[in-house]
Amino acid sequence: MKNKVILGLILIFGLILRILFVTKLPLYGDELTLVGDAYSVLKTGHDTLGHFLPITFEMGAGRPAGYVYFSIPFVAIFGPTALGVRALSILSGLGLIVIMYFLGKELFGEKVGLIASFLVAISPWDLSLSRGGFEAHFALTLATLGLLFLLLAKRGPKYYLGFALAWGLAIHTYPTYKLTLFLVLPLLVWFNRGIIKDFFSKGGRLLKMAALAVGVIAVLVSAQQTLFGNSEQRFTSINIFVDHDTAQQILQKVNLERTIDPIGKKLSPLFHNKPVEYFVSLRDAYLDNLSFDFLFISGDGDPVHNMTGTGELYIVDAVLIFVGLVALWNKDRKHFVFLVSWILIVPIATALLIIPHALRDSFMLPPLILLSACGLLMIVRNGNKIVGRISLALIAVFWLAQFVFLLDKLYFLLPIKYNEFWSYPAQAAVEIADFNKNQYDYIFLSDKIDNVQFAYPVYNKIDPRQVIAENQNPFSFGEYKFRKYGNVYITNIPDTLVGDFVNSIKGTVLYIGDPKENINSLLLEKIDGPTGVRMLYVIKKKT
Repeated sequence: MKNKVILGLILIFGLILRILFVTKLPLYGDELTLVGDAYSVLKTGHDTLGHFLPITFEMGAGRPAGYVYFSIPFVAIFGPTALGVRALSILSGLGLIVIMYFLGKELFGEKVGLIASFLVAISPWDLSLSRGGFEAHFALTLATLGLLFLLLAKRGPKYYLGFALAWGLAIHTYPTYKLTLFLVLPLLVWFNRGIIKDFFSKGGRLLKMAALAVGVIAVLVSAQQTLFGNSEQRFTSINIFVDHDTAQQILQKVNLERTIDPIGKKLSPLFHNKPVEYFVSLRDAYLDNLSFDFLFISGDGDPVHNMTGTGELYIVDAVLIFVGLVALWNKDRKHFVFLVSWILIVPIATALLIIPHALRDSFMLPPLILLSACGLLMIVRNGNKIVGRISLALIAVFWLAQFVFLLDKLYFLLPIKYNEFWSYPAQAAVEIADFNKNQYDYIFLSDKIDNVQFAYPVYNKIDPRQVIAENQNPFSFGEYKFRKYGNVYITNIPDTLVGDFVNSIKGTVLYIGDPKENINSLLLEKIDGPTGVRMLYVIKKKT
């Protein structure tokens, strides 16, 4: 009973950290397309491009369907809003807290479970992921839940079905899990010895066959979408083997080294060639995902999914993880190999995408948290009372200092400093357009304002049927085509022609554009953002 109370308090604390000011951040690009599709499916059964109940959403550059469909209940309650798209991620964070308690308890005992749940609740990594509509966070929770179920499977066949459902949904929620879970499965089978024999035993055959059917169907559908459904469109456009800049850098390096290496023209190609350089690039990318800088100092540097502006873990976690590794190596080699192998497997998929990434690497979080929890427990148990108390006091001081600064960045500083990464200019442009809607005959929003074409229908809760119609058959205005919502037009006019276009319109015009556009107009007015950086410009023609 006491442990349940503690877990309940941890959950409440975790919820407060995740939900506080969560609606103040604008919706960034992926959230806008995600919630737009969820709202459209809710109202029409079609996505915003008009496809009926798709498994892959093209508006998200090949987005798997998991997060969209599981967000629909929240979109139904809250509408296409920040809370509508982020509620599933917030709940995923709370779910992970509970899952880590049971996973820690299963592997190491009740105390490690409670410590692990608390460490997840305050984790910079999970706090960031919980506060945005991130498909990877939902997939992380599903993948960790499935792993727990497989560890428990010998206790009853229902866990096999739970495992199949969780991992089946995970691979249809975030693309890298298709590879990562495939690589983790043999490790789980090795760790949970006898699991295959147990699966083919006589008991619970119906549930086991149901689990097998779910798993096979999930894999087959995923394979079909990968091969024929463009579900890997985003991956295939940014991986290391198709990245143009990487290819050019490698080509230049190979040519230079072949030229200057005195070993000779015949032998030089053996040492300096594209396969070797791609291997080196993959090696470096892989190691970057395990680097001290990524894990404990700077994170991945993306203000969207690194909202704390810190490493993915606390600096003090480095000490706890080291102690945990030493303790397991000395006392429990099997668990040591399991957790370390889990950590080493995850970056394999991310390495193909060149740079460390908090979303793609997030499945490293559970084993790192478990190692931290083991390390903290070891410090408490193995020191005498004075040493133990001093160690705990130092850990608490260092943690609290970073935690306080982290909260300032998370809730106050970084949302303003990096507002453009959250498509704040698009939100501001929509607000300006709505405020002036009745004062002008025509309002034009330049689609060079990042994500404004998604922001306008989402923020205004435009009927999805109209959004589908505009996406399929854009409105013609002279020689240009626009998405038209009332007297608001989302434009793609070449920036050098904007001034002439506005002057050619009969009636009053408000044109809102991106400051990077090359505009020539005497009517130009500039609008600065919260940080003083130029955010938008407007052209007002009132005659």
